[in-house]
Amino acid sequence: MHCQLFITCKDCGYRYLALLYPFLRINFGQSQVNIVDQWLPKNVYCYSQVFCTDDYAEIMNLSPDLALNMKNILPEALVNTSQARQASFLAGRGCALSALKMAGDAPRATIERTARGLPDWPQGFVGSISHAMVEQNGIAIAVVAQSNEHQSVAIDCEPVFSLAHANEVAPLTASMSELRLGERLGFSRELWLTMVYSLKETLFKLLYAHVNCFMPFEAAEILSFDVVSEQACLMLNVDWGDLPVGQRFWLLVKDVEIGEVGRCVVSFGEMLKNGNGLVTAKLTG
Repeated sequence: MHCQLFITCKDCGYRYLALLYPFLRINFGQSQVNIVDQWLPKNVYCYSQVFCTDDYAEIMNLSPDLALNMKNILPEALVNTSQARQASFLAGRGCALSALKMAGDAPRATIERTARGLPDWPQGFVGSISHAMVEQNGIAIAVVAQSNEHQSVAIDCEPVFSLAHANEVAPLTASMSELRLGERLGFSRELWLTMVYSLKETLFKLLYAHVNCFMPFEAAEILSFDVVSEQACLMLNVDWGDLPVGQRFWLLVKDVEIGEVGRCVVSFGEMLKNGNGLVTAKLTG
Protein backbone atom coordinates (compact mmCIF):
# COMPACT_ATOMS: atom_id res chain seq x y z
CA MET A 1 0.00 0.00 0.00
CA HIS A 2 1.45 3.34 -1.09
CA CYS A 3 0.61 5.88 1.62
CA GLN A 4 2.42 9.04 0.59
CA LEU A 5 0.17 9.88 -2.35
CA PHE A 6 -1.27 13.40 -2.52
CA ILE A 7 -4.59 13.66 -4.32
CA THR A 8 -6.74 16.74 -4.79
CA CYS A 9 -10.40 15.98 -4.12
CA LYS A 10 -12.45 17.81 -6.74
CA ASP A 11 -15.37 17.89 -4.29
CA CYS A 12 -13.56 19.86 -1.59
CA GLY A 13 -10.03 20.66 -2.80
CA TYR A 14 -8.32 19.17 0.24
CA ARG A 15 -4.99 17.67 -0.84
CA TYR A 16 -4.14 16.66 2.70
CA LEU A 17 -7.11 14.34 3.07
CA ALA A 18 -5.39 11.69 0.99
CA LEU A 19 -2.28 12.00 3.15
CA LEU A 20 -3.83 12.12 6.60
CA TYR A 21 -6.78 9.83 5.93
CA PRO A 22 -5.53 7.27 3.39
CA PHE A 23 -7.40 4.42 5.07
CA LEU A 24 -10.65 5.91 3.76
CA ARG A 25 -11.83 4.03 0.70
CA ILE A 26 -11.47 7.08 -1.51
CA ASN A 27 -12.33 7.01 -5.18
CA PHE A 28 -12.56 10.70 -5.95
CA GLY A 29 -15.41 11.63 -8.20
CA GLN A 30 -17.44 8.89 -6.51
CA SER A 31 -15.99 9.25 -3.03
CA GLN A 32 -19.14 9.99 -1.08
CA VAL A 33 -21.52 7.30 0.04
CA ASN A 34 -24.66 9.09 -1.11
CA ILE A 35 -26.96 7.64 1.51
CA VAL A 36 -28.42 10.82 2.99
CA ASP A 37 -27.50 13.93 1.01
CA GLN A 38 -30.33 13.44 -1.49
CA TRP A 39 -33.00 13.79 1.19
CA LEU A 40 -31.42 16.48 3.36
CA PRO A 41 -32.47 20.15 3.09
CA LYS A 42 -30.53 22.09 0.46
CA ASN A 43 -28.83 24.34 3.02
CA VAL A 44 -27.45 21.38 4.99
CA TYR A 45 -24.18 19.98 3.65
CA CYS A 46 -23.30 16.33 4.08
CA TYR A 47 -20.20 14.25 3.46
CA SER A 48 -19.98 10.53 4.15
CA GLN A 49 -17.29 7.91 3.64
CA VAL A 50 -16.74 4.21 4.24
CA PHE A 51 -13.48 3.15 5.85
CA CYS A 52 -11.65 0.00 6.87
CA THR A 53 -9.70 -0.44 10.10
CA ASP A 54 -7.55 -3.13 8.50
CA ASP A 55 -6.27 -0.48 6.06
CA TYR A 56 -5.71 1.92 8.96
CA ALA A 57 -3.73 -0.68 10.90
CA GLU A 58 -1.57 -1.47 7.86
CA ILE A 59 -0.82 2.21 7.29
CA MET A 60 0.07 2.79 10.93
CA ASN A 61 2.47 -0.16 10.83
CA LEU A 62 4.11 0.52 7.45
CA SER A 63 4.47 4.30 7.51
CA PRO A 64 5.92 5.73 10.76
CA ASP A 65 5.85 9.31 9.45
CA LEU A 66 2.23 9.09 8.44
CA ALA A 67 1.37 7.38 11.71
CA LEU A 68 2.93 10.32 13.56
CA ASN A 69 0.82 12.77 11.54
CA MET A 70 -2.31 10.87 12.45
CA LYS A 71 -1.32 10.67 16.11
CA ASN A 72 -0.86 14.45 16.15
CA ILE A 73 -4.45 14.90 14.98
CA LEU A 74 -5.85 12.53 17.57
CA PRO A 75 -6.86 14.07 20.92
CA GLU A 76 -4.73 12.90 23.81
CA ALA A 77 -7.59 10.83 25.21
CA LEU A 78 -7.61 8.66 22.06
CA VAL A 79 -3.87 8.15 21.47
CA ASN A 80 -3.79 4.86 23.39
CA THR A 81 -7.20 3.58 22.32
CA SER A 82 -7.83 0.80 19.82
CA GLN A 83 -7.04 1.33 16.15
CA ALA A 84 -10.74 0.88 15.36
CA ARG A 85 -11.62 3.77 17.67
CA GLN A 86 -8.86 5.95 16.18
CA ALA A 87 -9.88 5.15 12.61
CA SER A 88 -13.50 5.92 13.39
CA PHE A 89 -12.60 9.27 14.97
CA LEU A 90 -10.34 10.30 12.08
CA ALA A 91 -12.88 9.26 9.46
CA GLY A 92 -15.52 11.36 11.18
CA ARG A 93 -13.22 14.37 11.33
CA GLY A 94 -12.28 13.93 7.69
CA CYS A 95 -15.95 13.96 6.68
CA ALA A 96 -16.58 17.00 8.88
CA LEU A 97 -13.75 18.94 7.25
CA SER A 98 -15.14 18.14 3.81
CA ALA A 99 -18.68 19.12 4.81
CA LEU A 100 -17.37 22.40 6.27
CA LYS A 101 -15.61 23.18 3.02
CA MET A 102 -18.80 22.48 1.09
CA ALA A 103 -20.64 24.88 3.42
CA GLY A 104 -18.15 27.67 2.69
CA ASP A 105 -15.57 27.33 5.45
CA ALA A 106 -11.89 28.04 4.82
CA PRO A 107 -9.59 24.97 4.66
CA ARG A 108 -8.41 23.87 8.09
CA ALA A 109 -6.28 20.99 9.37
CA THR A 110 -8.64 19.64 12.02
CA ILE A 111 -11.59 20.37 14.31
CA GLU A 112 -10.88 20.88 17.98
CA ARG A 113 -12.82 19.26 20.81
CA THR A 114 -14.71 20.93 23.64
CA ALA A 115 -14.03 20.13 27.30
CA ARG A 116 -16.78 17.50 27.06
CA GLY A 117 -15.12 15.88 24.04
CA LEU A 118 -17.62 17.19 21.47
CA PRO A 119 -16.63 18.77 18.15
CA ASP A 120 -15.87 22.48 18.54
CA TRP A 121 -17.34 23.78 15.29
CA PRO A 122 -15.75 26.90 13.82
CA GLN A 123 -17.54 30.21 14.20
CA GLY A 124 -20.41 30.58 11.76
CA PHE A 125 -21.19 26.86 11.51
CA VAL A 126 -23.01 24.11 13.35
CA GLY A 127 -22.61 20.43 12.64
CA SER A 128 -22.87 16.83 13.70
CA ILE A 129 -20.76 13.70 13.18
CA SER A 130 -21.71 10.05 13.38
CA HIS A 131 -19.72 6.90 12.78
CA ALA A 132 -20.60 3.23 12.98
CA MET A 133 -18.59 0.02 12.81
CA VAL A 134 -19.39 -3.54 11.71
CA GLU A 135 -16.33 -5.67 12.34
CA GLN A 136 -13.45 -4.00 10.43
CA ASN A 137 -15.66 -1.85 8.19
CA GLY A 138 -17.14 1.50 9.12
CA ILE A 139 -19.18 4.44 7.88
CA ALA A 140 -18.63 8.06 8.90
CA ILE A 141 -21.13 10.85 8.19
CA ALA A 142 -20.97 14.57 8.92
CA VAL A 143 -23.57 17.28 8.35
CA VAL A 144 -22.87 21.02 8.53
CA ALA A 145 -25.03 24.15 8.26
CA GLN A 146 -24.48 27.86 8.71
CA SER A 147 -25.31 29.14 12.18
CA ASN A 148 -27.13 32.24 10.94
CA GLU A 149 -29.93 29.89 9.81
CA HIS A 150 -29.59 26.90 12.12
CA GLN A 151 -29.38 26.54 15.87
CA SER A 152 -28.29 22.95 15.38
CA VAL A 153 -28.29 19.95 13.05
CA ALA A 154 -27.92 16.31 14.04
CA ILE A 155 -27.13 13.04 12.30
CA ASP A 156 -26.91 9.49 13.62
CA CYS A 157 -26.06 6.20 11.92
CA GLU A 158 -26.56 2.80 13.55
CA PRO A 159 -26.04 -0.69 12.10
CA VAL A 160 -29.28 -2.60 12.55
CA PHE A 161 -29.22 -4.43 15.88
CA SER A 162 -29.15 -8.17 16.17
CA LEU A 163 -32.25 -9.57 17.86
CA ALA A 164 -30.23 -10.37 20.98
CA HIS A 165 -28.90 -6.80 21.21
CA ALA A 166 -32.35 -5.38 20.51
CA ASN A 167 -33.78 -7.37 23.41
CA GLU A 168 -30.91 -6.18 25.61
CA VAL A 169 -31.42 -2.47 24.93
CA ALA A 170 -35.23 -2.51 24.77
CA PRO A 171 -35.85 -1.86 28.50
CA LEU A 172 -33.42 1.09 28.44
CA THR A 173 -34.49 2.58 25.12
CA ALA A 174 -38.19 2.11 24.39
CA SER A 175 -41.44 2.40 26.32
CA MET A 176 -44.23 -0.14 25.98
CA SER A 177 -46.22 2.27 23.82
CA GLU A 178 -43.22 2.66 21.51
CA LEU A 179 -42.83 -1.11 21.25
CA ARG A 180 -46.53 -1.45 20.40
CA LEU A 181 -46.17 1.30 17.76
CA GLY A 182 -43.41 -0.67 16.05
CA GLU A 183 -45.54 -3.81 16.07
CA ARG A 184 -48.51 -1.95 14.55
CA LEU A 185 -46.25 -0.58 11.81
CA GLY A 186 -45.05 -4.10 10.99
CA PHE A 187 -41.36 -3.53 11.69
CA SER A 188 -39.18 -6.35 12.96
CA ARG A 189 -38.18 -5.92 16.60
CA GLU A 190 -34.50 -5.47 15.74
CA LEU A 191 -35.13 -2.81 13.05
CA TRP A 192 -37.66 -0.87 15.12
CA LEU A 193 -35.46 -0.75 18.22
CA THR A 194 -32.55 0.43 16.09
CA MET A 195 -34.81 3.19 14.76
CA VAL A 196 -35.96 4.16 18.25
CA TYR A 197 -32.37 4.30 19.49
CA SER A 198 -31.16 6.30 16.48
CA LEU A 199 -34.05 8.77 16.56
CA LYS A 200 -33.55 9.54 20.24
CA GLU A 201 -29.79 9.85 19.81
CA THR A 202 -30.45 12.34 17.01
CA LEU A 203 -32.90 14.33 19.11
CA PHE A 204 -30.47 14.49 22.03
CA LYS A 205 -27.69 15.71 19.74
CA LEU A 206 -30.06 18.24 18.22
CA LEU A 207 -31.14 19.70 21.55
CA TYR A 208 -27.74 19.69 23.24
CA ALA A 209 -26.71 22.93 21.54
CA HIS A 210 -29.86 24.56 22.91
CA VAL A 211 -30.03 23.20 26.46
CA ASN A 212 -26.38 22.15 27.03
CA CYS A 213 -27.23 18.81 28.60
CA PHE A 214 -28.06 15.25 27.64
CA MET A 215 -31.11 13.38 28.90
CA PRO A 216 -32.02 9.70 29.38
CA PHE A 217 -33.96 7.86 26.69
CA GLU A 218 -37.24 8.03 28.62
CA ALA A 219 -37.13 11.84 28.42
CA ALA A 220 -38.56 11.62 24.89
CA GLU A 221 -41.29 9.51 23.31
CA ILE A 222 -41.90 8.52 19.69
CA LEU A 223 -45.56 9.29 19.05
CA SER A 224 -45.88 8.35 15.39
CA PHE A 225 -44.02 7.36 12.25
CA ASP A 226 -45.12 8.08 8.68
CA VAL A 227 -43.86 5.26 6.47
CA VAL A 228 -44.35 7.35 3.31
CA SER A 229 -42.42 10.49 4.32
CA GLU A 230 -40.17 8.48 6.71
CA GLN A 231 -40.70 11.10 9.39
CA ALA A 232 -41.05 10.34 13.08
CA CYS A 233 -42.73 12.64 15.58
CA LEU A 234 -41.02 12.74 18.98
CA MET A 235 -42.37 14.46 22.09
CA LEU A 236 -40.52 15.65 25.18
CA ASN A 237 -41.70 13.89 28.35
CA VAL A 238 -39.91 16.40 30.60
CA ASP A 239 -38.92 20.05 30.48
CA TRP A 240 -35.53 20.52 28.78
CA GLY A 241 -34.30 23.97 29.74
CA ASP A 242 -36.81 26.37 28.18
CA LEU A 243 -38.27 23.62 25.98
CA PRO A 244 -41.49 22.51 27.70
CA VAL A 245 -42.82 19.02 28.22
CA GLY A 246 -45.01 18.18 25.25
CA GLN A 247 -42.77 19.98 22.71
CA ARG A 248 -42.75 17.96 19.49
CA PHE A 249 -40.06 17.44 16.88
CA TRP A 250 -40.12 15.75 13.50
CA LEU A 251 -37.04 13.81 12.43
CA LEU A 252 -36.18 11.95 9.26
CA VAL A 253 -35.12 8.31 9.48
CA LYS A 254 -33.96 5.97 6.71
CA ASP A 255 -33.31 2.24 6.49
CA VAL A 256 -30.37 1.97 4.09
CA GLU A 257 -27.82 -0.55 2.82
CA ILE A 258 -24.21 0.69 3.03
CA GLY A 259 -21.79 -1.51 1.12
CA GLU A 260 -19.48 -3.52 3.35
CA VAL A 261 -21.07 -2.06 6.50
CA GLY A 262 -24.46 -3.58 5.72
CA ARG A 263 -27.93 -2.49 6.74
CA CYS A 264 -28.07 0.70 8.79
CA VAL A 265 -30.54 3.20 10.17
CA VAL A 266 -29.71 6.87 9.54
CA SER A 267 -31.61 9.68 11.31
CA PHE A 268 -31.47 13.45 10.79
CA GLY A 269 -32.94 16.53 12.47
CA GLU A 270 -32.57 20.30 12.38
CA MET A 271 -33.47 23.30 14.53
CA LEU A 272 -33.89 26.55 12.65
CA LYS A 273 -33.68 30.18 13.70
CA ASN A 274 -36.42 32.57 12.67
CA GLY A 275 -35.82 36.15 11.57
CA ASN A 276 -35.36 37.29 15.17
CA GLY A 277 -32.77 34.63 15.91
CA LEU A 278 -35.20 32.53 17.96
CA VAL A 279 -35.16 28.76 17.69
CA THR A 280 -38.10 27.08 16.02
CA ALA A 281 -38.92 23.43 15.58
CA LYS A 282 -39.39 22.59 11.92
CA LEU A 283 -41.14 19.80 10.11
CA THR A 284 -38.28 18.43 8.07
CA GLY A 285 -39.00 17.18 4.57
